[in-house]
Amino acid sequence: MVLKTIAYPFGEVKYYKGFIHVKFNEDLDEVKIEYSKKLFENIEGFYGSEKYVLISERNLKTSFNADLMKNLNLSKMRGLAVVSEEGVSRREELIKEQSLFKGSFAYFTNYKAAEEWARTFD
Repeated sequence: MVLKTIAYPFGEVKYYKGFIHVKFNEDLDEVKIEYSKKLFENIEGFYGSEKYVLISERNLKTSFNADLMKNLNLSKMRGLAVVSEEGVSRREELIKEQSLFKGSFAYFTNYKAAEEWARTFD
């Protein structure tokens, strides 16, 4: 059950018990640091001291600079799932992203599989 939905200029975020689904707009070219900071500020406000899993669903043409993760407080994020239909094309980007995150990391080609994975953390 969705607990809260927030529309941003870069996409839509749905909050669930224990996990967040971030679906970036299909026409988004780049996930910028200001987007990420605002998103994580709202996540912290919603979950407080609770740990959570983040599902990041993004189109192949959406670039993500994994280095921006260094500027975010990810201490309460215990899992990160990336959903993209074209993972082979993103391989190098995903490897770098995974190396900067200390929690569980997974890649999926569809949202349903990522959601099932996120629910295993309950």
